Amino acid sequence: MFALIAIVAGGYIINDIYDIEIDKINKPETRIIEKKIRKQSAIKAYYMLNFIGIASGFYAAYQVNRWWFGFIFIFFAFSLWRYSKNYKTAFLIGNLQVAFLTALSIITLALFDLIPVGKKIEDESKIIFYIILFYAGFSFIITLIREIIKDLEDYDGDKKIGANTLAINYGAANTKKIIALLILIPIFGIGYFQYFQYISLRVIFSFGGSFHWEDFIAVLYTCLLQVLLIILLIKIRTSNTKSDFHFLSTLCKIIMLIGILSIPLFHFLDQN
Repeated sequence: MFALIAIVAGGYIINDIYDIEIDKINKPETRIIEKKIRKQSAIKAYYMLNFIGIASGFYAAYQVNRWWFGFIFIFFAFSLWRYSKNYKTAFLIGNLQVAFLTALSIITLALFDLIPVGKKIEDESKIIFYIILFYAGFSFIITLIREIIKDLEDYDGDKKIGANTLAINYGAANTKKIIALLILIPIFGIGYFQYFQYISLRVIFSFGGSFHWEDFIAVLYTCLLQVLLIILLIKIRTSNTKSDFHFLSTLCKIIMLIGILSIPLFHFLDQN
């Protein structure tokens, strides 16, 4: 949804504004504010994007006769500002907040798409909504993992400004162990999906049911996600440098993208 894209873009800008000093340490070559764009111009862009995002959000809410849904977008904008100003360097609060907002964005899209005005949600829509909830949980945990990995990547700069991150409090070794435990959650969650895929395909091949190409692609998607998660699990144990953690952060983005793109393919729950 355009409204969420505008607000998230504004969130990136305000985050870079508050991170001007720390970015001089963590990423001096790639920082944008005050190097390529003036701070005042960035602030103006931030306010403009938030205005556009909130206005678009209220308009979309009005279109479905749920105008109060527009306050969700105010909550998004406020939370991203609060994160950048206060919570980013706080112990776990910032990590959890970003993960929660990522999951909430997926649920918000589902609310606008699956709750028609004045109509009862059909059984098929309920199934889709449950799948969306599963993906919201998936996005929450992958985002949380990535945020903690970014704390390891930004360790030097965070320590210099006195940040209170998980990596600084417990050290890199213990933080990597925590990340490894978190990675096991989506591995087992996807494994649960794969079990039902196996049962569904077994029934199809045993009793001559109809087989759809989406079923095959869905199996490939879950297998690919499992492989990437296992790579992430193995690599987190051996990663020690800033470039190592940057690679893992990028890998989390890829896992998230592949996971979200696979949403339309899971027809096995609908008993093809």
